[in-house]
Amino acid sequence: MSPHEPTERPPTAGPARPADPVWAEGAETVTAAESALPYEPTAAPSPGEAGSGTVPRKGHGELRDQPPPARSERTASPAERSARPKNAARHTVAVLGAHLGGGMLAAILARAGIDVVLVDSPHDATAPSGETTVPYTAEVFELLARRYGVPELSALGHFGQLPAEVRRTSGIKSSIGFVYARPGAPVRPHHVVQFNVPSEHGESHLYRPDVDAWVHRLATGYGAKVPQGRPVFTEVQGEAGDFTIELADGSSVPAAFVVDMSGPDAPMLRRLGPDPALRPLRHSSRVLTAHLRGVRPLERRVAPGTGGTPWTGGTTQVVFPGGWIQLVPFGDQRTGETSLTSVSVSLDAKLWPQRSASPEDDFQQLIRQFPDLEWQFGEATAVRPWTGSEPWQYGANAAAGDGFVVLERSAVRCDFTLSRDVTLTAELVHEAAAHLISAAGSGDWSVERFRPLESFQASLIEHGDRLLRTALTATTDFRLWNAFCRVWLLHSMFAALSLKRARNDALATPGRPDQWRELERCRGAGLWFPVYPGFVALFDDMERLARQVADGRLAPGAAAERIFGQLRSASFVPPLFAFGDPTDRYYNFTPLKRVKVLLWAKRRAPYMVQRVLTRGATVLPDVER
Repeated sequence: MSPHEPTERPPTAGPARPADPVWAEGAETVTAAESALPYEPTAAPSPGEAGSGTVPRKGHGELRDQPPPARSERTASPAERSARPKNAARHTVAVLGAHLGGGMLAAILARAGIDVVLVDSPHDATAPSGETTVPYTAEVFELLARRYGVPELSALGHFGQLPAEVRRTSGIKSSIGFVYARPGAPVRPHHVVQFNVPSEHGESHLYRPDVDAWVHRLATGYGAKVPQGRPVFTEVQGEAGDFTIELADGSSVPAAFVVDMSGPDAPMLRRLGPDPALRPLRHSSRVLTAHLRGVRPLERRVAPGTGGTPWTGGTTQVVFPGGWIQLVPFGDQRTGETSLTSVSVSLDAKLWPQRSASPEDDFQQLIRQFPDLEWQFGEATAVRPWTGSEPWQYGANAAAGDGFVVLERSAVRCDFTLSRDVTLTAELVHEAAAHLISAAGSGDWSVERFRPLESFQASLIEHGDRLLRTALTATTDFRLWNAFCRVWLLHSMFAALSLKRARNDALATPGRPDQWRELERCRGAGLWFPVYPGFVALFDDMERLARQVADGRLAPGAAAERIFGQLRSASFVPPLFAFGDPTDRYYNFTPLKRVKVLLWAKRRAPYMVQRVLTRGATVLPDVER
């Protein structure tokens, strides 16, 4: 299907409720200019229909055409609470957490005709969040747009199609770079790896305050309701079918079903059983985060080699034994100067114990161990204050309860590296939307109805845990990291291509009851769509070898050589990629290479690999979108 063909909108899940004068049903109109659609939209629903892209009318006939006032976090007094009227209309679904994930889910549910209310949580604006995407993330956003008829979501995976106000503060991700450092020594020139994105494509560095605000406007434009003034919630009372969400200004929100995406102190998490509702993951690290100004361009100190591009043109991960520092520049990277850089640090607490109660002092003591980093951050100052947490990672023991589900940041917290946070959010929104729309259509909101969603989330948590645990082990030796990042990139590239193929196959058979079934079944290695089994086996083998290294049963260099050997011999890895050559450290996918890979795919690749590589001239370039 051409990317310019209109998206088929799904049938609505039920009739729209009448307008309620208590609610602000649209902060502002999401205009065509803001949407920056990658393909032509279909006709908008009628003015009174849920899911309309226009601003719905309030009950007394006025149009709300101004943004809501700043959200209130003040807790009302008991007298104020008793004096305020309660809202009579019970909403079908309440989504707790007005961030990227909550906003996307609310937009999709509203588009499907479900009466959904989006409620701010106390931590939406302050909790550190993922800010980077990879090609696979872009394909999940594209799937959300196509399957659920919210085409604007596709722009989250296409930097140039984001609204101007979002592009202005975000950044283009033109490369993914890994720089290996050792304490007390400068970076060695051959201890770097860089994967470059062709100039006609570009992943994103998402400045989350502006991105989350845009997605919130998108949700209200499609008909999601928002409490007037956007007060944060303070508690959830009641039971399945009759929940009352108490708000900080003394008002309340009634809802039949709750999707809790609010964070680690999520109110619905406490209802899932005995403590602890959250469990630590096997990959455990302490995490420091901040937004800084004045970060010097790393390329002035560590020059990219032949075929490389400036590190500030993309996401850079400085790797060292026991941890990494991820650098995400915002603004115009073409000048080599960035106005703002997001910094997230992940440290094995056994190797890098906390040295100061101040996260900023802790970071300063860390970078003093590395001459190049000490120079790079020598004049940097914090714009968003430093935060610190240990341990950072957690996963929920369960997710489905009586009348609610606990998802995303309420159920899991992972590292920001390798775009895991944003990717996981998009994946969970896709799966949750399918289950919620189906439940609204059938009227079945039982716990058992949402057990598959619980299992799906658990499988993604497990995959992320395995991936990051393997990554942390790989930091012990550059040779092992060099092998690890190639398997990760190969896995990500072919996951993107395979998902695109599965999406196009599903779109080619509209109206079938099982149209999307092939995109709702876990197949291992974090994949939930048809993919060549060799990629799953390659990931599993890498993880097994990393466990042996971590246990002291295998030397890092020996593990690296085995992985490189598998990359060289695997029939499904295009030889032109040279992933099996540890000395080929700069990846550039030129037009000539695309042609050669297409020829290889048609002549020698396994059928499933051939099928994802050769359908249409646009498939291969999308590897690096």
